[in-house]
Amino acid sequence: MVTKKLLFAALLIASCKGGDKKAAPPNVVVTKTEITYEGSGSAKDPWVTADASTVPETPEQRKQRAEVALARVASIMPKLAKVRGLTFEHDIPREYQTAEAFKAFVHAEIAKDMSKDKAADESAALYHVGLLTKPGNLAELEEQAFTTQAGAYYDPAQKKFFVVMVPENDMMLDTMSAHELTHGLQDQHFDLQKYMPSGNKLDDDHQTARRFVAEGDATFTMFLYLAAPNGEVPGAVMKLLRGQLETFATMSPEEMIKQNAAAFGTSIDPEIKKSVDAMGEIPMTVLVPMIDSYMQGALMVAAAFDRGGWKAVDALYTDPPESTEQTLHPATKLFPTRDHPKAVDFHLASDKTEKEVANIVFGELQWQIYFELWLPAQKAIASEGWGGDRVKVTKNGAGKLTAWIATVWDTQKDADEFKGAYVASLAKRFAKGSGDPTTPAGFDRGDGAGKIYLKQDGMKVFIVDGAADAKSVDQLAAATKIN
Repeated sequence: MVTKKLLFAALLIASCKGGDKKAAPPNVVVTKTEITYEGSGSAKDPWVTADASTVPETPEQRKQRAEVALARVASIMPKLAKVRGLTFEHDIPREYQTAEAFKAFVHAEIAKDMSKDKAADESAALYHVGLLTKPGNLAELEEQAFTTQAGAYYDPAQKKFFVVMVPENDMMLDTMSAHELTHGLQDQHFDLQKYMPSGNKLDDDHQTARRFVAEGDATFTMFLYLAAPNGEVPGAVMKLLRGQLETFATMSPEEMIKQNAAAFGTSIDPEIKKSVDAMGEIPMTVLVPMIDSYMQGALMVAAAFDRGGWKAVDALYTDPPESTEQTLHPATKLFPTRDHPKAVDFHLASDKTEKEVANIVFGELQWQIYFELWLPAQKAIASEGWGGDRVKVTKNGAGKLTAWIATVWDTQKDADEFKGAYVASLAKRFAKGSGDPTTPAGFDRGDGAGKIYLKQDGMKVFIVDGAADAKSVDQLAAATKIN
């Protein structure tokens, strides 16, 4: 489904300041309210670029600045290794890559796993189930997300990292380098290609949970490197760092967009301005997992670090989290005892003209996104207590889609809350819709795509979206196996 590519990137949001709370670079002074900068020779915030010149920078000048930044990597590596508690087994190759070359790389990588027909089918499926608010091409949306938001990236296949955006100050460039070098450390010690396998070896939610580990670790380590490049982190700095990560993690995408725009103002590098402007165009089903893997992921890694230092963080690679529920709630769902997700599956008899076009595990994170889109006031209460799910979308010979959704919840109360919120969300999704999905008459979508039926059986809730009659939801319930 969404964001499966092996692209370990330093996003703009992971490389800029967070409102009035600053991520501390080297030489910091800790005050009661924030981390401030020392030794810069200026009161100017070092995260913010100089006022844009009236003379546009040439491609060659941009490349030269990138190469100067990459030359500093040799001095960053030993300090970063000490901070992260891992050693570099060998040097990490690095180079500057133009935006055009990066876009071509991302396009080719996405095309490996997502043909044109598959992209069209999965895009239609996401729109049908309510994760997209308007029709769109999933491959193009993912390409847009990565090519507009990634300032640098590490490619495990080439064992190399690339700088793509070239901000106008050294600190941001070195921040991106620290993030990507952490991915290099991960790869050398834990093999990122095996950890994040391509294809369908892991379900979508499990894959996203592992991305939380890799990106969360790189983000957490990056901030520690900035705050304490010599490896010694004062308790007060760690406390303030945790506070900043929590501030980032609680921001909605809209708040993140406003924060980025306000942080840079008119003093902004053209490449970064393009990235800030593009955030608002990326659908939440793509954007939120990207953002959360950095900020929520960093909080999860911080929780592991608090329990057992880097040894506990390393254990997240040898015994990875299995769901976004675990990564979003590390204090209750991951530590000290894991709340393992239940495996949900079903096999339905269908006519020969019908084919499966999507097979997805939403997990708590995508249910959060669904309710954020259609019933934001009940986002948390409706998605928490998730136990497992499976969503399959089929298409018949006439092109009509049907979504089959089987879910299981931790308690009867959790199932009741999900059911009530989902029923309420339908009125928001369908302007011309009417009816009640819990009755034999069902809920008519009003768009010619059929009816929605919902059935609850204790902690299990079944939904068929696009059905002809109520028999379909009984068929789904009878066919579902939960382990």
